[in-house]
Amino acid sequence: MNLDFSSKNISFLKNHIIGFVLSSLLIIGSIISFFSFGLNFGIDFKGGTLIEIETKEDVDISQIRSALGDLSLGDIQIQEFGSKNDILIRIEQQSGGDKIQQNVVEIVKNKLDNDLNSPVNYRRTEVVGPKVSGELIQAGTFAIALAVFAMLLYIWFRFEWQFSLGAVVALIHDVILT
Repeated sequence: MNLDFSSKNISFLKNHIIGFVLSSLLIIGSIISFFSFGLNFGIDFKGGTLIEIETKEDVDISQIRSALGDLSLGDIQIQEFGSKNDILIRIEQQSGGDKIQQNVVEIVKNKLDNDLNSPVNYRRTEVVGPKVSGELIQAGTFAIALAVFAMLLYIWFRFEWQFSLGAVVALIHDVILT
């Protein structure tokens, strides 16, 4: 295999106009999408209920998902962690206050106890309110902004300013597209 590229003539900037137009359209689309739909925050950021269970026997997640899907509680995320018997259930924030959240916990417990073939051990139950989730969003946004600023400072001082400017523009471009 010949890896000698010294005789190759590759014109990387031949279609630069198409690249600029496509990149500009994607950036405009990202900005419009951000202001139209906003960010898709998970249960950890919006608030909700977290239930950690352990089953005595292996239980299929699809069985839990179908059992809880009939309850019409909104977004429910179910995942294994650790062994197959350790399951984490996240339920989105219900309107109506703390009493409704506690009712949701009882409804889920009753449904799981009745529908699963295996005994369930409830290890942990937490209710994350909107105040805590709002503080989490604010702290997360501040941490990201601080990290980006630190990267920008490092790039600025580490490289010549012309190269650092290009790197910073590329970083901003990638963050906006993401």
